[in-house]
This record gives sequence, structure tokens and C-alpha cells, in this order.
Amino acid sequence: MEKEKKRIVVMGGSFNPPTLAHYKLMKEAVDALGADMGFLVPVSDAYLKRKMRHSHPPVVLSPEMRVRMLRAMCSDDSRLKIWDKEMSIIAASTTETMQAIQADYPEADLYFVMGADKMDLLAHLTEKRNFLDAFKVVLYSRESGNLEQTLKSNDMLSSCLDRIVILSQPDGTEGVSSSLVRERMLRGESAEDLLSPGVWELFKDYTAADFPDAIKLFKGDYTFLGNRFPCRFNWRGLAYGSAEAAFQSSKCTEESERKVFASCSADKAVQRGKELVPYTGWEEDQLDIMESILQAKFGQNPSLMQKLVDTGNCVLLNGNNKHETYWGVDLYSWEGENNLGKLLMKIREKEIQK
Repeated sequence: MEKEKKRIVVMGGSFNPPTLAHYKLMKEAVDALGADMGFLVPVSDAYLKRKMRHSHPPVVLSPEMRVRMLRAMCSDDSRLKIWDKEMSIIAASTTETMQAIQADYPEADLYFVMGADKMDLLAHLTEKRNFLDAFKVVLYSRESGNLEQTLKSNDMLSSCLDRIVILSQPDGTEGVSSSLVRERMLRGESAEDLLSPGVWELFKDYTAADFPDAIKLFKGDYTFLGNRFPCRFNWRGLAYGSAEAAFQSSKCTEESERKVFASCSADKAVQRGKELVPYTGWEEDQLDIMESILQAKFGQNPSLMQKLVDTGNCVLLNGNNKHETYWGVDLYSWEGENNLGKLLMKIREKEIQK
């Protein structure tokens, strides 16, 4: 007699934070299928930050905290586990994640949990990636009868009905979402009724102050924060037209060489700077040099200093799409030291404390 295959239910998400809806939907699917395990798969930090980049403020729990909350939520059911390998992948796809889990459990049937509102995505995954050939799906719906008719009328999905399990959405899950939890927290309201007790214990002390807004690009109203912004100031005995020109001139040891940069535009200074071989030790000095230049730029231009102060407690991120990670932050991978942003916040803090 052939041994019955192991069944594993998979639910992906940001879990920012994980809610009672996540718990009930997963537990219901595991129970209904008689599954051996249910895997909760949190997305990467980079993906979550990109997803939340237009939120003000961007409430993003750390990867470590999201995992802690998931463990707390699942503590009363040994079948529910966290599969955290996707957290290290900047932009993992649903199919790739399922394939990775399948590689870990080659003999298991995998069921991916989706809402009925994701049918277009399911059809797309099936058409482009043969998703339903490899995996099964749990679809949650408030009206299971209507959903079945909708599936039968879909050219792509009608032939795969035996790979789709339709379940009624559990009571108490409608309207419960991570975004509602975040909104209540920002308003100073309790979200205890939306979270499991263990998650609430970890979340209850968060306030809006823990998630300051962020300026992620030095463009538009914030162009003045960038080093190429045109403004006059004196530094080391010469007048420059931008912080970029002054910074590039710092690679020179002779004043006569630095004078060339004093009359350069920021863009021209960058080009000239690329042609220079900095003096020995410049790499170690560049952070102090930049701080000195920024102090001159803002200190000698009171209107710019006021605009810097007016950014309040916003996190200043020198975001870019050029993989520059010393002075800024790569907005795809969200990696970067953000040294320019840190120096600007340091100068702002000193000015506020005067």
C-alpha cells in the first residue's frame, strides 16, 4: 500500500506584524487538510522597506522582531513553523520560494494559501510558471459557491480544479490586517483584539516615535541636502559653488590645484575628481573632510540650515539606484552606510541643541 504523502501548507507575507487573521487562516487550512506542517514565510527586510516606502511614517518591524512575533503566535501549535530562508533573498518570487521548500521536502504535497482576490495572480503564475502543475493551492472565500463557478469559467484555471482547495474564510478574520494594527498604533490606540496574546506582548510598547518618517531621496524639496546643490561658501580659504566641488578638491594637496575646483560646477567637479589620484590617507580622511564641508555649507547659509532643521526628526537617507552604499543607501537592496545622511542628521542635531 502506497504511503500517503506528507502535506505542508505555506503562507507568505510581510507579517508586519502577524495578526490573528494570519493565525486563523493558517490553522484552518492545516486542520482542513490534515496537514503535517504549516509554514509561515516572512519576506525580506529589503522587500518590506520597498513595499512601505510610500507610507508616512514607514512602520517597518525588524526581521528579528517579525520572526519573534511569528514564533510567539505559533507557540501553542507545534505544527506551525517559520520558514525564514526567504528573508535573506531581496526579491524572492512565490514560485522560487515554493520550489525551495519543495527541495527541502521532496516527498511532500505543498499547498499555497491565497485569498480569492488573488485569482488573477494564480492564473498568471499558472500560465507563466506552471504553478498549479507543481503545487496545490488553498483559496479562501466568503462565498465558496460563487468562487467555484468563477474558477470553472476561467480558461486557465478550469482545468486545474483538482489542484485547488476552496475554504470558507474563518469568522473573525474579515477586516483584520497588519495595516489596521499599524494605523491604530500610530493613533495611540490599542490593537490587542487584532493580535494573539504573545504578539501583543511584543508589540504593545511600540509608539509612533519608534518609526520616524524618512526622507529617502535628496530631490525635489530636498535637493538642498545633496552635495551637488548650488550654494556659495568658503572652505579652507577658497570659495566653492557646491559641496561636491569642495569635496573633490580635497583630493589635491596644492592650493593651485584646488583653485581649479573653486570655479567648477558640481558635475564638472565630479568628472575632474575621477581623473585624480587622491593623496595617501585621503580614504581614511574623507568622512572628516565631508563633515567639515557640510558644516561650512550649512553654517554659512542660514536659510539652508533652517531648511535642514525643518526636516525635524525625519531619518535622512541618501537613497539611490546606483548601488552607492558608502555615502548612501541602495533603494533596491536597502544596503548602505548612509554616511552623508548620518552627517546631515549630526549637523541638524547640533543646531537644534544650540
